[in-house]
Amino acid sequence: MLSSYERGIAAIRVLGITALIGFFLLAVGAVAALAFSVQVKGTSMNPTLTHGDRLQAQFWNRSSIERFDLVETRTPEDVAIVKRVIGIPGDTVTVESTAQVPVVTVRPEGESVAYRVANPEWDDQPGGGMCCTVEGREGGTGEFVVPEDEYWLVGDNWGASEDSRVYGFFAADAIEAKLNFRILPLGRFGSVPNPASLVAAP
Repeated sequence: MLSSYERGIAAIRVLGITALIGFFLLAVGAVAALAFSVQVKGTSMNPTLTHGDRLQAQFWNRSSIERFDLVETRTPEDVAIVKRVIGIPGDTVTVESTAQVPVVTVRPEGESVAYRVANPEWDDQPGGGMCCTVEGREGGTGEFVVPEDEYWLVGDNWGASEDSRVYGFFAADAIEAKLNFRILPLGRFGSVPNPASLVAAP
């Protein structure tokens, strides 16, 4: 039968082993979180995201992209960028973009009614020329239809974002991850707020 002293030593050992296991699991979790994450570079998603923010890379559900998701993709020059999904396959999109606040309308496939994209972050980010060509690029004045298996992406910082208005549509298989959860900085840890919505067009 163990003495009280021996029982105390055994309890301390158990606590020590438990603490080491807990520390190891936390360390592994932290490394995994950083390994499967994306760091925001630049100001194209201000003020929703800022330079240096780190987002969880949800690569496991990139095949279930929804309107207004944040995603990571790459430019034709193989530069990683983070943008917001505005147009999904089948959408008919029109854009009135001058020096004033942009007006974007979306008519989902199969519907007869168009909706205005309400993104309050755009209100303080005017800029850009006439938009868009049938390829979704800046420069035209007509409406365009988002092709099957492609997306039309725009940054929340409308006047300072190189996105689909520069590169055209982004293929579904070029989207590397959904990015709707922020892990750093810790003061803003959690789901990234989504300021965008579809509202009845006037």
